[in-house]
Amino acid sequence: MYIFRYLICIPVVLFFTHCTPSGTPNLLPELSLCDSAVFMFYDTPGNPRFFKMTKVYDKGKLTAIANAANQPAAITERSCNTQGKIYFYGSKGEVFVLYFTYDAACKSLSFIKTGQKYEAILPASVYDILEKEKKIAYEPGSR
Repeated sequence: MYIFRYLICIPVVLFFTHCTPSGTPNLLPELSLCDSAVFMFYDTPGNPRFFKMTKVYDKGKLTAIANAANQPAAITERSCNTQGKIYFYGSKGEVFVLYFTYDAACKSLSFIKTGQKYEAILPASVYDILEKEKKIAYEPGSR
């Protein structure tokens, strides 16, 4: 009887621990207080010299990205080329930087915290926001 219970419990425990995302959640809680952001899309991935940008004031979009960045994030050693970055602006003049990449191998949001590079999964909803903003992005000084 006890063996039967253990045989049932072990797969259930393994299932639930496998579904739990690894990493530390809520490393950037200050993003939820930001009221605007600048999205920068690099012309060449990994090279921030030439880019197009958009200014975003839509709190819904900013909240969606902040929530995605605050999912469990892990220290990363991957060398994925970033395709852009987002400068979040706080109400007291603070600036918080979030990098993104959405190529097939490295779909992620990343940031640096206490000298370590952390990476969180890029959800499809945030990918959609980035794609829509990229379509309306412009070169700095062209407006």
